[in-house]
Amino acid sequence: MPQMKPNSLTAILAAAMMSFAAPVLADTGNIPPGDPCGDGNGAGTGNPCGGNNGNSGENGNAGFTFEEIAVPVQEDRGAFISQIGSGNTAEADQQGTSAYARVIQNGDANQVDLRQDDGNHYTEIAQDGDSNTVFAGQDGNGQAALLLAQRGSGNSAELSQFESGDLYSAAAISQSGSGNRLNLVQDGSDNQARLAQSGDNNIMTATQLGAGNRLEWTQNGSGLSDLQITQDGGQALQITQTNTGAPPPSGN
Repeated sequence: MPQMKPNSLTAILAAAMMSFAAPVLADTGNIPPGDPCGDGNGAGTGNPCGGNNGNSGENGNAGFTFEEIAVPVQEDRGAFISQIGSGNTAEADQQGTSAYARVIQNGDANQVDLRQDDGNHYTEIAQDGDSNTVFAGQDGNGQAALLLAQRGSGNSAELSQFESGDLYSAAAISQSGSGNRLNLVQDGSDNQARLAQSGDNNIMTATQLGAGNRLEWTQNGSGLSDLQITQDGGQALQITQTNTGAPPPSGN
């Protein structure tokens, strides 16, 4: 199998996080836009005035959504694996009506274990560094998409998606640094998440159950706490957690 050029690997790593369009705020059609507490229908009762479903403005929005990720149409079932370095291992087990996978590894002692069953699938995994691991599984009736990029050393991700409907589930994960761990479970219909960690020794654990959940969770820094997020049906959550290193010495 021909070796991947370094710039090709970089392009895959960048594409893994750009394949989601940025989340957009929900537009419920309510007025006045951006002023839920002002004059007009529902005056004084809007979010944050009282908690209605929000409006199309910047204030009082009910949530956000991600753009759809199309599952590529393939003439065959894929699993295109390219490894550069020593001690890398990759396994892909695909069964069902439509499947596609691409695993690219650059470095040493990286591991990918991928399983996809039943309905439509799409996976793209790229690792750049040493001793990174990915365990991923996608099952269900409809479309599913999983994009991952890990860069650094000793990062691990365990990912599971089950799509019970005929819509799609989607995830975009990026880990950059060393010793980061990420665990994601999406079980239901049309659940989407985009998670990113940058730094060292951070942990993310997220579970989305039911239907129509949206999660955007970003961490920048080192040693950040695991928020252990669970959402169960129709929830939308955006979180950014950061730190800038060790606190200043006492007395300053």
